[in-house]
Amino acid sequence: MQMKKAGAVATGALATMAIMGAPAAAAPSTDASALTQAGASTEGKTTSMRQVGANQLKLARGGGFDNNGWDAPWDIDSASVVALLNGTVVNVAALQQCGSTSGNVVGISVPITSPNTVVSGFGHDDGYGHKNDIACANANVKIKQTDKQAAILGVGNDSAINIASIQSCGSTDGQVVGITVPITSPNTVIGDCQNSNIEINGSDEWDNDDHWQESARTEAMPMGQSLAMDKARQALVKKVGALKNRSAWANRANARVAPQARGGGWDAPWDQDSVSLISALNGTAVQLITAQACGSTSPDVLSVAIPITSPNTVIGDCKNANVKISKDDPKGVIAALDNTSLNVLPLQSCGSTSANIIAAAVPITSPNTVIGSCYNANTVID
Repeated sequence: MQMKKAGAVATGALATMAIMGAPAAAAPSTDASALTQAGASTEGKTTSMRQVGANQLKLARGGGFDNNGWDAPWDIDSASVVALLNGTVVNVAALQQCGSTSGNVVGISVPITSPNTVVSGFGHDDGYGHKNDIACANANVKIKQTDKQAAILGVGNDSAINIASIQSCGSTDGQVVGITVPITSPNTVIGDCQNSNIEINGSDEWDNDDHWQESARTEAMPMGQSLAMDKARQALVKKVGALKNRSAWANRANARVAPQARGGGWDAPWDQDSVSLISALNGTAVQLITAQACGSTSPDVLSVAIPITSPNTVIGDCKNANVKISKDDPKGVIAALDNTSLNVLPLQSCGSTSANIIAAAVPITSPNTVIGSCYNANTVID
């Protein structure tokens, strides 16, 4: 019994010695370069996966032609609670005398052999002005309606208000207790005369006549760019397929991803144009008392005009208080008087002798001549 036990002990000792005496190569490697290579390989795979995931996310989010995709909900411009008179123009008592003899607001004007002359576009090839250029412009307004988020309550935004815009263009006149007596002093204007004309354009009007402005997205792109996007999508699908079961992805190598199924790039739900709860007088034109004397003898309001051998001449068009409005999309659940024109007392004397509101006009050998067209208080809303 003792010998068997000793043999067993010896056998165990030999086994222990055999293990202790095993070659060092059998132990796990702790070489630093190997660990570095392994770490670099893992980091590279992680970076690749992140890149693939990021690209896939962009495509799933409607990655547009600039590869930006949708805006995040928190990256959208917020709307105001109240928007009042933003982008609105107000003109009060804009007075212009252009190539004229005029007395305004308790004024007297008596020129003797002193002609008034305005020539537009001086320096053209003919050397003597151009009748199609604007010679005299007063209180004219042009506004483009905003395409920013609508406020909950929006009133009087992107509108024009002109009050008492008065223009004398190649004329003899007086306004509000005025006396004008030109003697051998002709008034001559070569060019157009424009007073208090208003143009309000929609937020999506053509810009520079070469493309349509759209705030949310673009529907088309150049052919070369389209082919490049197709190739990028196919390459991305192949990369993803290489990380998965190739046989399962083999039939999808040429598949198009989310954006094509989404109609080429829908807007995100939160990227839609909002509307106001109440919208009133937005994109609206209001004019009160716009008066234009163009190639005329025309005193107004307790005034007297007596030109003596002093003709009034305008070679060009005369335009007063005309309005053009391009209607924008509805901006409110409740909308009132948006894209509307209100024109009160627009007065135009064009190649005429006239007296308005207790006034006297007595021209003596003083003809009035306009070679052009006369436009007053015409309105276009489309």
